[in-house]
Amino acid sequence: MTTAALIHVLVSGLATGSIYGLVGLSLVIVYNATRTVNFAQGEMFVVSTFVAWSAARAGWPLPLAFLAAVVAAAVLALVIERAIIRRSIAATHWDVLIITLGLSLILRALAGIVWSHDDFPFPSYFGNRPIAIGPARVVPVSLGIIGASVVLMALLGALFRFTRAGRAMRAVAQNQTAAWLMGISVPRVFSAAWILASVVGAVAGLLIAPVVFLSTKMGLLVINGFIAAVLGGFGSMPGVVVGGMLLGVIENLAPLYLPTGIRYSVPFILLIAILVVRPGGLAGRVHRRKV
Repeated sequence: MTTAALIHVLVSGLATGSIYGLVGLSLVIVYNATRTVNFAQGEMFVVSTFVAWSAARAGWPLPLAFLAAVVAAAVLALVIERAIIRRSIAATHWDVLIITLGLSLILRALAGIVWSHDDFPFPSYFGNRPIAIGPARVVPVSLGIIGASVVLMALLGALFRFTRAGRAMRAVAQNQTAAWLMGISVPRVFSAAWILASVVGAVAGLLIAPVVFLSTKMGLLVINGFIAAVLGGFGSMPGVVVGGMLLGVIENLAPLYLPTGIRYSVPFILLIAILVVRPGGLAGRVHRRKV
């Protein structure tokens, strides 16, 4: 393989991995606050991205269409959390997981009814002129995805470390009862976590839609986001980012040395391997409890 081809594959893998990392982060944000995995996250960002696509087709500038998707994501998350999830407060985590699976099917069907199940080209936020990196020429969308994802991940890190809302989310993630006693409104934190996760997912959808085409099937990216979260250590945000990048690079490198069809099996092979070798993930820890 030439150096130029290798650089191109690595940059494409990092771009794909950045999306996996963002989707994984959206899952982990909800999980850390509520101990529930939201498998409707994929369909939620599909709906938000379709809102941006509709706004762009109506003549809105791309920045306004982007903002419309973010607002739609926040409103959708708030409605789902308040109207459905909060009313299931007495249910077990497994029950809520089944509810989110049902929500994913409902949202996919509704998106198909409103926008159809066809594939649609989505306008890119970046140029089309290739950029030279050493001997390789890389499409701007890959570099744009990596740059935007890194910036968003840095902002999330700053939010959780330096803001009052972020510290409240971290406190609830560690111990909900103690957070209550410290005067933190746990239900409000739950809502904030759902909204923040939905916005992060919407950004991931907006970034990847120009690459894979917009369709109701795009929500299946949540599977790879979940695998990235498990690979990095579910609950560890830095681990999720590393897991997503690693998954993206390996997924793009595998077809070069193995049969082409292996690419679609790579995430599941890595999932099985990490669960067998290191169940806590690369950056996670296994917590043992007596029952």
